[in-house]
Amino acid sequence: MKLKTTFLHFMLIILPVISFGQIAITNVGEIAKIKNGTTFFAMSNPASPKAAAYVEAIKKNWTLSKVECIKYTEVEKNIAPNNSFVTITANMTSSNSTTASTETHIYLELWTTNGKYTYDPKKRKHFNQADKISIATLELFGDFTAQNYPSSLYKMDYGADGHLENWSSGILANYIQQLTILLNKGEIHEAKTTFYNKDEFKKLASETLFIPDYVMTKFSKNADDESKKFDTKEIFDGYNLTYKLLSLEELNDKILNNPTPIYYLLFIKTINDKFITVTNSKTGEIVYSEYSGSASNFKSSDLKELQKALQKK
Repeated sequence: MKLKTTFLHFMLIILPVISFGQIAITNVGEIAKIKNGTTFFAMSNPASPKAAAYVEAIKKNWTLSKVECIKYTEVEKNIAPNNSFVTITANMTSSNSTTASTETHIYLELWTTNGKYTYDPKKRKHFNQADKISIATLELFGDFTAQNYPSSLYKMDYGADGHLENWSSGILANYIQQLTILLNKGEIHEAKTTFYNKDEFKKLASETLFIPDYVMTKFSKNADDESKKFDTKEIFDGYNLTYKLLSLEELNDKILNNPTPIYYLLFIKTINDKFITVTNSKTGEIVYSEYSGSASNFKSSDLKELQKALQKK
């Protein structure tokens, strides 16, 4: 693979390809250090009304350290010992073929530094990516625009204008809860595995599974037309448990406002992988995760695998 690099400012460097799972924890020796500092969530404008719900979710749920929300342009001046950052990062690659399309991994990343960089506005010396230490990554499912024009994400409000499928203020709140649980364990975590929580499954079997309707889309990496949909029977035939399809906006409302916990499914598709997860909206815990090394669309077999696991409870 040949690396395609773009520089918008230092935070927008397109990095070499590394395969992270849906949630992966590495460099656990850095966790104790960042607990003593401040974690900065970077975005285009934390003061934007469209970012307000995300800022609230971050400040309410990030408990690992002190936390602040800043602009992307403010990252460098906040680099200091024990500080850490959460940013949306993109790995963009193209093959040596002149006709091959660009492929992009987009993920949320928690990172710190090795202490070699000191901010000095007079010298205008920019942070070297080689001095960054990645601690955690969380895969995001970008649509055609996000995949092919990832730099556009940094110009949008934190909600990404709908260009990230597994993304809303409620989903982010749950991701932060799950991430905090894993970080506090202080263990390396590889997400490319299938697992389920037996105790939670006892509850899920008798509950409604909420499913965002983007799973019905026939996604294509070569076209921005997302109007083509699967027939409901094509996906749900053979799935005999209770479910409800709803928009991402409706799902977000349920996550944030439902008086009792709900269980919801997310479908995350990357250029090489696919993840199907089920999350408890109250705790943020991912109670089921199915991994496939094939970046296919959502299929009826994904639900059948879930149903099979539920019947093993």
